[in-house]
Amino acid sequence: MSEIKFKEIKNSEGSLLRAAFEYIAQSKSDGSFDEAKLREIMGDKVNSHFVNPTKEEADEMLAKWKSNPNIELPWDFGSWFDALESAELEFKSIEIDADGSGQIVFEQLAWPSGGIDATTELVKAFGGVVISNNAI
Repeated sequence: MSEIKFKEIKNSEGSLLRAAFEYIAQSKSDGSFDEAKLREIMGDKVNSHFVNPTKEEADEMLAKWKSNPNIELPWDFGSWFDALESAELEFKSIEIDADGSGQIVFEQLAWPSGGIDATTELVKAFGGVVISNNAI
């Protein structure tokens, strides 16, 4: 199994992160993954964490990336959802300790697996800091 370890999840965010993870895991498993439902579960995180660029802003980000593909660009919600939906991952569990540390456990169904960056972004959307990721 692969795992992503994290820290700094505030107590007020833990139940929301858990709810989003559990929805993603269950809906991917049963084939009912729905962008509108995940948007509803994540609430204000959709607008506060993910970008919603205009065409011009998207073109600027693409130009920056083309000049340096190593830079990290912000995710827009739709692209992030698509990455999770197509990810060759089976999400197993999430643990969040009282101190805000925890881990997401998943099985990679292909190597290398797409969707790993999107999975780490789930943690970041709820204020967490990824401290390790042993996925390929």
